[in-house]
Amino acid sequence: MITAVRAVLVYRDVLEAKASLLTVEAALTRDGLEVSGSTLISARQQALTARSQLRSAEGFLEGEPLLRLARRLPWLGPQVEAAAALAGIGYDASELGLEGIDTLSMFNAARAEGQGTLGERTVAFLDSSRAQIAAMEQRLASIRERRRGLGEGLLPPLASLAEEVDWRLPDLEEWVGKYRSGDAVAAGFLGYHGAMRYLVLGQDNTELMPSGGLIGVYGLITLHRGRLTDSAFADAGELIASWQQRSGGEYIEPPGALKRYLLRDWTWNLGVSGWSPDFPTAARQALFFYERGGGPAVDGVIAIDFTTLEGLLGVLGPMTIADYGVIVNETNVTEETLIRTRTLIRPGENKHAFALAVASQVVDAALSAGQKRWVPLLESLDRLVAGKHIAVYAGDPALQGSLRELGWSGEVSSGPGDYLEVVDASVHSTKLNLAVAQQAEVEVRLDAEGDAHNRVTLQYENGLSRWAQGRDPSLVYDLMLSGFYGDYVRVLVPTQSRLEEVRISGQEAGPEGIALEAGKVSFGRYLPLPADSAATLTFAYEVPVAVTVSKGVYEYRLLVQKQAGARAMPLKIDFDLPEGASVQSVALDGRRLDGAPLHIESEMDRDRELVVRYRP
Repeated sequence: MITAVRAVLVYRDVLEAKASLLTVEAALTRDGLEVSGSTLISARQQALTARSQLRSAEGFLEGEPLLRLARRLPWLGPQVEAAAALAGIGYDASELGLEGIDTLSMFNAARAEGQGTLGERTVAFLDSSRAQIAAMEQRLASIRERRRGLGEGLLPPLASLAEEVDWRLPDLEEWVGKYRSGDAVAAGFLGYHGAMRYLVLGQDNTELMPSGGLIGVYGLITLHRGRLTDSAFADAGELIASWQQRSGGEYIEPPGALKRYLLRDWTWNLGVSGWSPDFPTAARQALFFYERGGGPAVDGVIAIDFTTLEGLLGVLGPMTIADYGVIVNETNVTEETLIRTRTLIRPGENKHAFALAVASQVVDAALSAGQKRWVPLLESLDRLVAGKHIAVYAGDPALQGSLRELGWSGEVSSGPGDYLEVVDASVHSTKLNLAVAQQAEVEVRLDAEGDAHNRVTLQYENGLSRWAQGRDPSLVYDLMLSGFYGDYVRVLVPTQSRLEEVRISGQEAGPEGIALEAGKVSFGRYLPLPADSAATLTFAYEVPVAVTVSKGVYEYRLLVQKQAGARAMPLKIDFDLPEGASVQSVALDGRRLDGAPLHIESEMDRDRELVVRYRP
């Protein structure tokens, strides 16, 4: 009887410790890199208390004589062993949390110590925190090992705790992995092993291309030991002209749809080199044209767009572009740049001169920012990378691999499960991506054999008149011409997918192109959209063997990747399970959704992953 009472008290301690750790997690997640010293002190105390409770619980479950005896019983034994293992997992989690708190404390210290650029202080912080990251990795390995030892048929309270471990472990692994990848990237990328020169592509995402946007300007920057030592920006058109003059008019055959709807008889070139949604592929193509134009050797490629400039200015504050007497900020930089790109300000001046000045000034300011702006800059960069407005390609395979793990490479994912990416390309040379609104609806019907029958409906609205209200009509014409939007749309899906139909506004249209690219199959179709009109484009296809089965639980996983440069758009997903199946759980981006809904409404401001688990 005494053992039973103690067991109940231990169980309560475990639940209390779990609640404390979740409170710590919520506080640190909420404040991020801006976490205060007082919050860290409070979090440490809670984590220490939880660690003590969990260590005590583990000791009781391992050492109580009656429980040791119970371990020999056929059914009860595995339950006792699982309880001890879960208490041990909790203890490891508390230790991991304490290491995380130490890491954030060290970041605060690195931020407060000395001067230097953001790059310099980042490398200093990563150097100083390696021991904490190594300790976290050891705790994660221990958690994985304990979890593997848990058997089947656990009592509901134990099964619930085990399931929570399954849901939370990937997030922890990703968090620690990003620290490790950041450590691997920072020194090499920032030139601590020798100066690094990068080709910077300025992508105009008001004229969307698969890799992010039309390339109007490009730059060369040099980083050495965390500092920007050299930068220069130029017009992509001048590089193209130089190539054509040097080569005597060399012609490179464009991809079919790009030639058919935009380039016609013109050669493929740097400006529209980003036809692949996979950034490493697009970066290599850009390098091909850059080298054709006589550009000096570089160590990698960085892509940024107007949204990047907006995000950086949101942190850096308004800037005066001195040669033009114009103040740009996060709300006006895109339009002010487009105005001066479409209309020459001075006779004989390069039409991209203002864009070159803005890009140069903002990039220089970001890379040399002072101490007070480090944290907001890091947080802004994280959002911009997640939103696919910044991507980096490195010629060094090892550095590229670390960029991939960090999430900075802009690659088309090669992970398991079902996959979808919608890729738009503006092929009528207008800035109508400022005015075109879009949303996606995905219907997934799973059959008894584990195949997925998917229907992707894309809704487009050309809201030119609404956008034009209050603007100079001549400016509207300069940017939008007649207002006719031509979009070549591809959907990338798993290679084994079988296309069933393509419809435009409900009418059968058929595909224009089916191709293998970036490890996926793409279905392509041109969509015409006159000013102030709306249309839908639907792709229906089957994905064989989209469901995996483990221990009687069926799992369907769908990754929806966001296109680089694209604005966030509403995303709706509906699931239809096989007849008689019961849903066990639904998670969005690793977080379980209450009530396990089969209708999900989200936003495509970053990649989204949905996991549905069910039993037949």
